[in-house]
Amino acid sequence: MALTAICARISLPAFSIKHPEAFQIAASLPIPQPSTLAGALAYCLGTWEKTGCGVAKNRVERALLAARARLSSKVTVSTPIVLRRFRVLDKGLESKGKREEPAFKRAYKALDLKDFTGFRKTIEGELIDALYREYLAMASLNCVWVIREPLNHEILYLLQRLGDSESLVTVTEAWTCECKEVSLERPTTKYPLSLDPNTVKDVKGNYMAVRMHDEKRDKLKIYYLPCNKEVSTTADGVKYFTYTPTEIEVELERPTRFFEVEDGIVAEVGE
Repeated sequence: MALTAICARISLPAFSIKHPEAFQIAASLPIPQPSTLAGALAYCLGTWEKTGCGVAKNRVERALLAARARLSSKVTVSTPIVLRRFRVLDKGLESKGKREEPAFKRAYKALDLKDFTGFRKTIEGELIDALYREYLAMASLNCVWVIREPLNHEILYLLQRLGDSESLVTVTEAWTCECKEVSLERPTTKYPLSLDPNTVKDVKGNYMAVRMHDEKRDKLKIYYLPCNKEVSTTADGVKYFTYTPTEIEVELERPTRFFEVEDGIVAEVGE
């Protein structure tokens, strides 16, 4: 089977990708999960070909074999914030009862009557919510999509965000590279791997074991992330979390097939 891969370097001034098992207080993953990258590729393809995301999603599901990302910045800082959001376009158009006007209509009428106090009371009192969220700053990523059929790598320049809607990104470089299958018993990689625990004898190096969605988003799997999370301290004693990229070596019970590109091993070959 002829394989190819399209790659991108992505700059993320601040981003948050909700941990799939987090609730309310959203903890962020240090890198996008495979399902997030699959959705990003579908968005780029649908926008490029003007077919819409539905058609593009079906095509990506047929063509995509693996999608992986790794931190390429030396240090990425984790920062909790309180996110304050206006909910005008969703909550503002909802009615709590049959006879109650939606909040947006009431705010509009108040503004039309120059009742600025009533307008602010409705908008700021009823249509704003706040939540805690973890953001990562000063990050850059290398992303790889292994595919069965050639795709123009320039479609990746259309990518605008990864993760939450506030996580705007910039693709600084995109390219195509060769990809091949290799059989290895001791793979070394900078990318996340999801392996059958019955086949893993040992994992060497600093890593995190994290549950993430696979490319099809139909199951949560444990991924070994070559990434080190530690507590750092500023000069005046303030503590904060940082992530640094690492490399891991996995020792397996038997040879296993992997996808290899110019950047090394990027993913295991799925079923």
